[in-house]
Amino acid sequence: MKLGIKALLGLFITLLMLVVWVTVSDKEFTETSNAAYIQSSSALFQKAGITPQSNFVQTQGPVKRIHYLEMGQGDPLILIHGGGGYASQWFTVMEELANSYHLFVLDRPGSGLTDNFNYEGVSLPKHGAEFIRSFMDALNLPSAHLVGHSMGGLFSVNFAAIYPERVKQLVLIGHPAGGTVEIPPQVIMMGLSGANKILLKLIGQPSIEGSKDFHKMMLVHKPEQLPDVYWQNDVNAQLIPGNARTFNSLLENCVEFGGFKEEYLIQNALFNLPHKVTFIVGDKDVWDTIENAENLAAKMHNASVHVIKNASHLPWLDAPEKSAQLILTAFAPPTQHQQTQSQ
Repeated sequence: MKLGIKALLGLFITLLMLVVWVTVSDKEFTETSNAAYIQSSSALFQKAGITPQSNFVQTQGPVKRIHYLEMGQGDPLILIHGGGGYASQWFTVMEELANSYHLFVLDRPGSGLTDNFNYEGVSLPKHGAEFIRSFMDALNLPSAHLVGHSMGGLFSVNFAAIYPERVKQLVLIGHPAGGTVEIPPQVIMMGLSGANKILLKLIGQPSIEGSKDFHKMMLVHKPEQLPDVYWQNDVNAQLIPGNARTFNSLLENCVEFGGFKEEYLIQNALFNLPHKVTFIVGDKDVWDTIENAENLAAKMHNASVHVIKNASHLPWLDAPEKSAQLILTAFAPPTQHQQTQSQ
């Protein structure tokens, strides 16, 4: 019933947008260059008091050149952002995590400064797994801890399922993509070919005000606590040439009128993972429910769910200290008492 309502809502919005098309047909989405994003990311890091290295690596995977941020020393820890995100979005927790781990913060294909990609006809589970595999191969990382957010969670789960020996432990922060077919109707609209292009025309050029509105609606519970430079950086990320087209092709690949495509659901992969898996979700996250996260964890080998109050889909922006603490706790070696209990 819920999916039927979403489908009807999507159809209604599509028709409404067609009606107003003539009033916005002269609006153009003008992309700029990488330079503005590089500059604002640097300003964001300066504001946060961190100095990550910005690196590129050539790979033998789905994209040839991957951009990543690097900080710290120790066991490798890889952060993989969600759809529409980018590496610098993790700025609030990077220092804390880098104090304990060798941190690698990736830009997914067509996000941030990684090469663009066309997702038409691509098998998303295989693509996600091969993207991570190719990055780790290029840097000679035999294994690593993984933190995946939203679409990055889907990538991480499928990588762990296909290459279990290369994952130490897994954290899924923010509800992972593919945990349910039910997704917000706004995202359904963004994934419908043709309708999403009209939507971009209707919205017009990315702006700070538009970014704040979208974050408040879909991503962050307390956007007012983020610095001004974050909003400019978010706008600049949207204006990187080719990134919007990559994001549209990704959504067109995994979304249909009924919601998230069933063929890309992650349940089967999740339920067979041998790893310890930690879900960290905000109680204000509109992308899924705490109940569903708990249901998924209950059917897994070794999983737990931790809820952050007054946080949304990007909980590390709402509650950075709590998010970092939960990630570090998830990866901490078990105590002697815990080892005894598990025997």
